[in-house]
Amino acid sequence: MLSRLLIVTLAALVAIYGLCMIVLYLRQDRLVFPAGTQKLGAPDAAIPGAYAITLVTKDGVTLDAWYKPPASGAPVLVYLHGNAGSLATRGRRLAMLAEGKTGLLGVEYRGYAGNPGKPSQTGLVRDAAAAMTFLHERGIAPRRIVLYGESLGTYVAVKTALDWPVAGVVLDSPYTSVADVAAKRYPYAPVRALIRNRFDTDRIVGGLRVPLLVIRTTQDRTVPPEESLALFEAAPEPKEVWTTARGTHSSVLENGGLGPVLRFVTRVTASPATSP
Repeated sequence: MLSRLLIVTLAALVAIYGLCMIVLYLRQDRLVFPAGTQKLGAPDAAIPGAYAITLVTKDGVTLDAWYKPPASGAPVLVYLHGNAGSLATRGRRLAMLAEGKTGLLGVEYRGYAGNPGKPSQTGLVRDAAAAMTFLHERGIAPRRIVLYGESLGTYVAVKTALDWPVAGVVLDSPYTSVADVAAKRYPYAPVRALIRNRFDTDRIVGGLRVPLLVIRTTQDRTVPPEESLALFEAAPEPKEVWTTARGTHSSVLENGGLGPVLRFVTRVTASPATSP
């Protein structure tokens, strides 16, 4: 009798576990892409000189985005944001990056802020490619373009740098892979087998051929700080890392990171080595 009860109990637990894994698998896109749904407004109130533009991706998705043109000869930052919210929730930091003569192109992803489409690893890379096409069509030389990836956007920035000529790459709170982050967050689940959009930055960062800056905080509670450091160590030279014990995963720039970023941008866009 006891053995039968034990078998029934174990079977019930296995069934419940299996059901939980099915739910996790089906809901994973909501966890990876918790997109802001409010449509983007005009950016000029947050970012002086900026205005709304439309980007069209290679697969025909039309995206709202924000653009502040650079002054003549000045650099342009292509901003690839993290997985939560939208450009609208990052107005202050975008304004910080776009002060003075520096230009800024804030990419809003498919499925975010009222944009059509469904976000995915491939889709976000296509969205960034549409931004690069936009700049090239306006005569912005690659030696003036710096990619800025924040959190989830760090994979997109690295992949874009492998596909397009740029002056440099900034990675803000990067990870080795979304699968690694998820495995630590859900240790009871076989997430490496379940996850569809892996964003394996560690597998591609070795291909970088432009200067890299990583900014990170030891107080990161979203991406383990050692992951950011491991990704930096996997990248080739030239590279540099700036580390602080202040801020959070989403506020490294606001807690001392702005200065190192701006100095990096000035240096790499002035280097003859990045001329087209």
